[in-house]
Amino acid sequence: MNIVKLLAVLIAILSYDSAMACQFNTDCDIGSRCVKEAGRLEGICLGGMNPGNHNDSAPYKDPLDITESVGDTCQFNTDCGIGAKCLKESGRLYGVCVKR
Repeated sequence: MNIVKLLAVLIAILSYDSAMACQFNTDCDIGSRCVKEAGRLEGICLGGMNPGNHNDSAPYKDPLDITESVGDTCQFNTDCGIGAKCLKESGRLYGVCVKR
């Protein structure tokens, strides 16, 4: 019975970490910063050489994003799914998909 409880706790911890996304700039790749919507605990890494989920320690996941593109690295709005757009810093080639 103890092993069942241990496995349940381990699964809960692992699933929490994967849904966490960034909370601090240090969760992002070098040069990127953690951008959050008002009132949210988790955010998306933006800027730097490698914005978006590709190089993040905990990729952003939005359970309401049916196309699963929010948080992805992009160059154009067409790289993002329905209801998302490509947000880039001035002069940058790559950005990150965010909700409209």
